[in-house]
Amino acid sequence: MRYPKDHKKHARAAILTAAARTLKEKGFQGVGVDGLAASAQVTSGALYSNFGSKEAFLEQVVDEQLGAQFAGIEDPDPAERRRLLTEMLGMYLSDDHREDVAHGCVMPALSADVSRAGDSVREAYQRRMLDLVALLAPAMQGPPEEQEKRAWDVVATIVGAVTIARALPAADRAAAVLDAALDHATKAMTDAE
Repeated sequence: MRYPKDHKKHARAAILTAAARTLKEKGFQGVGVDGLAASAQVTSGALYSNFGSKEAFLEQVVDEQLGAQFAGIEDPDPAERRRLLTEMLGMYLSDDHREDVAHGCVMPALSADVSRAGDSVREAYQRRMLDLVALLAPAMQGPPEEQEKRAWDVVATIVGAVTIARALPAADRAAAVLDAALDHATKAMTDAE
């Protein structure tokens, strides 16, 4: 049987999507290659042949998924970009996102693992973070250097809030953290200094 020309590309993407969920849930040290492969319903050999190593897989997850939730805010009008970002922040700082680690953002799930990874993973993380900040900055008030600073503030606030909220045992305390972060991020985005 002949496969279409793009079969390998689609198979690789399917492995990445499925195994990334497990990686985000369990963390880099919490799951081995066999577990990642099983979650994608492939052999360990298939994972190795597509990604080369477990760390290379982490790098690919970071490269393809970091900031993906915010891709839809690319409107050239700053006011519309702010509106879209405000909407996204509401979803990002929600109980649903807090509870669904597997389908959630890479940053709160894997940043600690990235900090312990090799240079190529950390460089991919930095590249994608810079892309995310560049995407968010036009939604901020002020001159360009202030916009970039505010974008970093928003990213640090929301990632930290989700990380903390996930670690708290009480849902009401977690919700308070998310609500406070939403208030802060919205003000950082809209208040002119």
